[in-house]
Amino acid sequence: MKQINKKQNRKWLSFKKRKTAYYSLMVLSCFITLSLFAELVANNKPFIALYKGSVYFPLFKNYPTKTFEYFSIRPDYRKMCQRDEMTCVFPPVKYNPIEINKGEAVEFPVSPSWDHPMGLDSLGRDIFARMLYGFRVSFVYAVGVWVISFVVGASIGSCMGYFGGWFDIVFYRLMEIFFSIPYLVVLITLVSIFTPNIVLLVVMSSLFSWGYITRYMRSEFLKIRNLDFVLSARAAGNTTTQILFKHILPNALTPLITFSPFFIASNILGLSSLDFLGLGVTPPTPSWGELLRQGKEYFLSAWYLAVFPSIGLFMTLALVNFVGEGIRDAFDPRRY
Repeated sequence: MKQINKKQNRKWLSFKKRKTAYYSLMVLSCFITLSLFAELVANNKPFIALYKGSVYFPLFKNYPTKTFEYFSIRPDYRKMCQRDEMTCVFPPVKYNPIEINKGEAVEFPVSPSWDHPMGLDSLGRDIFARMLYGFRVSFVYAVGVWVISFVVGASIGSCMGYFGGWFDIVFYRLMEIFFSIPYLVVLITLVSIFTPNIVLLVVMSSLFSWGYITRYMRSEFLKIRNLDFVLSARAAGNTTTQILFKHILPNALTPLITFSPFFIASNILGLSSLDFLGLGVTPPTPSWGELLRQGKEYFLSAWYLAVFPSIGLFMTLALVNFVGEGIRDAFDPRRY
């Protein structure tokens, strides 16, 4: 156990020595935290509302409008809190990502201002709020595809590499047939049949993503299964399950761990591409790709629609790739 802890500490220290990777991880962690708690940063509901001596928490609980003597189907807390008898504490941005700000201007999009630091899109929605919530959608999608692809690909690839023989040959031929199917054509067909949402997109993308991990895992198992420590474990009477999960798998996971950040980055870019083509999440779900599509349509008159999502996408991909390079160097056995 002490030896394992020493190896882990050595890898962490090696990762920290690469400053670009370490600081990228810190910045990326801040972005992820902000997106996970986006409701506390950008929302049209206040944290606390004081009304006639009573305390309310509209951000965490829905109250009927008659509670505040406001007769409307949907309460507008920004207008309600302008009354003298009501005091509110709002999040830093007083708008949610799907709210259409009809009273802001006659025509949309609207350039950046103090109330809207990144402006309003072509429908009058706050771009900063959509960027913040859109990052969460992209990250959840990327991690979801990675988890499913990792589990399916690692399971199939390990069996192919360990057992080999006819099992490996037959399954590899089936994989070649399956992955020769045009991914985009299948996706367009499925989107036309089903209403796409984040769960369906994760499942559909995972169907065409696990093959890469399968090939990595298969090659690692083929390399490791005949090494001395595996032969010794087999001679000692270990079961197949023990050999697979206790001896081979921990040693085979290293290339997959180093490959994972780049895989997640490619999935973030993939969802943005699908949304840009109109094949991604359904409106009004916040999406960077959808903002980029608006930026293409209003490029000359509304530069901010393209610039801010492009900067966000570039920074996210750069940070994830810097972290991936640090992990790759930390797990490189030639460094020790």
